[in-house]
Amino acid sequence: MPTVADVAERADVARATAYRYFPTQEALLLETTFLGDSGPIRSLPDLIDEIPDPSLRVAEAVRRTAAWTLGREARLRTILRMSLEHDSVQRPARRRRYIAGLLQDVETEMSPDAYEQLTGSLTLLFGIDPIISIRDNSDIPPDRIPDLLAWASRALVQSALEDSARPATQSKRKRRP
Repeated sequence: MPTVADVAERADVARATAYRYFPTQEALLLETTFLGDSGPIRSLPDLIDEIPDPSLRVAEAVRRTAAWTLGREARLRTILRMSLEHDSVQRPARRRRYIAGLLQDVETEMSPDAYEQLTGSLTLLFGIDPIISIRDNSDIPPDRIPDLLAWASRALVQSALEDSARPATQSKRKRRP
């Protein structure tokens, strides 16, 4: 893993300048992980025009980001570990913004509570977190993980939309004591 000094030398800038922008190796790693090679993530807003069905659109977004994440798993695990160990390292909170963009055309079809429940649930399927859970706790091969997460996201969106389309009396389920 490159150090801040290595990057300064390669970029032909003074070490002091490099350290001003990246005071620690962790800060450097965090920034470089999300810059440069994040094309699949930056292309997520385009899915709104490409895929009309919101459940399929979200599934494709989850599939693409899972594949991207698997290709950077070691770096992203390191960032997660650093964010848990050091208060100065914070992971960027982008998931809800991406999800809101993917679901912008159906938000008004749902109650605010249902929409919040759906978008909150979908955050569990993006990023390194679900990859770690699946890789560390199951025997599912890594190449199958994007499809598994896409299936889960599609099911969540379909279920939320179906629940929202039901009359209020049918969508309330009896609770057990």
